[in-house]
Amino acid sequence: MAPSPSSSSETPAGGLTGRVLAGRYRLNRPIASGGMAQVWEATDETLARRVAVKVLHPHLAQDESFVRRFRGEAIAAARLAHPSIVSVYDTLSDGGVNAIVMELVTGTTMRDDLDQHGPLQLGAVLAIGTQVADALGAAHASGLVHRDVKPANILLSADGRVLVADFGIAKAAEGSDLTSDGSMVGTAKYLAPEQIEGGPVDGRTDLYALGVVLYEALTGTPPFTADTDAGTALARLHRDPTPPRELRPQIPVTVEQVVTRALSRRPDDRYADAAAMR
Repeated sequence: MAPSPSSSSETPAGGLTGRVLAGRYRLNRPIASGGMAQVWEATDETLARRVAVKVLHPHLAQDESFVRRFRGEAIAAARLAHPSIVSVYDTLSDGGVNAIVMELVTGTTMRDDLDQHGPLQLGAVLAIGTQVADALGAAHASGLVHRDVKPANILLSADGRVLVADFGIAKAAEGSDLTSDGSMVGTAKYLAPEQIEGGPVDGRTDLYALGVVLYEALTGTPPFTADTDAGTALARLHRDPTPPRELRPQIPVTVEQVVTRALSRRPDDRYADAAAMR
């Protein structure tokens, strides 16, 4: 995972600095924190390499069913091997600490970049969009739906790569409750209409979220906003977004058409798959 300076001050798993997990992974410093886990920069002392260790928050680690889900998601994500997907190396449970060991990506997140610099140049948006679409296409081909594509989960590596992170909420689509039972998992600004309505999701759900990400990257604002998360989520059910070119006229018509199609309310009106959108 990439560092997120604004979030590293949260230390729900306090006292872990320097601890060696599973006799192998030495935790060096926390670098990011989210609703489910805290991410640490660590050293794999067996292979002598730096890794990222995603430690489940203590209150969630006490929930046995959640821990099973957490570990199951890590195993599902480890099936993915793609240059634009953060690799999952291992999963562990040690003295009440449950964690996923991942590739450490040095760089920043698209979220931090947008917050610091505003809308991106067209070339950068297209490059990021292409690599994210490639990553999603590989995941979908393996039966995984991300469900939470957003700028915070898109890493901009110092070596120029773009990687999709946090497939920790993804599940194998075949026979999975979490991708078919209507549970609403995701971030309000980037949810597809079918997630809000409690319908089934598939790869086109991720393409909708990618459309939201591209819209925001091009215009500097998400397509739907409201005073509350619920209002933001519901807005897309009742109105169309402002055309991107009305906010930034220099956006090419063809690019606007791609984003607008990705943001179609009905999944059948979107691109059939990531390769078609790309």
